[in-house]
Amino acid sequence: MNGEQIKEMQRRINQKFCTWSALVVDGFWGPVSQAKCRAYLRSLMPEPNPWPAADQASLRNFFGAPGDESRLVSIEFPYAMFYGTKKVTTTRVHRKCADSLLRVLHAIKAKYGNDESIMEEARSYGGIFNFRTKRGGSSYSLHAYGAAIDLDVDDNSFRNSWPMQSDMPLEIIEEFAREGWVSGGAFWGYDAMHFQATR
Repeated sequence: MNGEQIKEMQRRINQKFCTWSALVVDGFWGPVSQAKCRAYLRSLMPEPNPWPAADQASLRNFFGAPGDESRLVSIEFPYAMFYGTKKVTTTRVHRKCADSLLRVLHAIKAKYGNDESIMEEARSYGGIFNFRTKRGGSSYSLHAYGAAIDLDVDDNSFRNSWPMQSDMPLEIIEEFAREGWVSGGAFWGYDAMHFQATR
C-alpha cells in the first residue's frame, strides 16, 4: 500500500475503534499502528473465540491429525475464485471451518461485491488444504489441517511486510476477524495472504 492508502486505513481504525487514543494519521505503519490494528481486530472477534491456540498439541486436539483428508468437506465458493487464470468454484476445507469460512466469503461478497479493489484480492485463490510443514520449519502448517486459506498470493507474498509491501485490504481482514480467524499480515506483520482458524 502507498502512504495515502495507509492513512485511509488509519482513519478507518480510528473511526471504528475508539477505545484507545486516536492513531496519528501519517501514513507510517509503526509499532503504535500495528498494536492498535491488532487490538481493533481482536475487538471484532467472537468471545469466546471458537478456535484453538496455534500450538501443535492444541491443533491436533481440535482438528485431528494433520493430513487427515477424512475430516475435509467440499464447499462451493459464493463468488468466482481464480487460481491464476483458472476458475475455481469448489474447494476442500476442514469440516469444523467450513461454515465459518463460508460466512466470511458471503459477507465479503455482500458488503464489497461492487468494489473491484477489494474483490480483486478476494477472488484470487491461493489454496486451503496442503499437507506440508510451515515454511522454514518442521511443525505442520494450518494448511495441513485444512484450517487456513491464502488469498492473492502474488500481491501479498510470505516475506513482504503488511501493509508497506503488501496490499491485502483491511476490509477483508475485518471479515475474517469477525469469525475469529487470524490474519498473518495484521498479527505477524508479514504473510498477508494467509488467514487461519486459530486464536
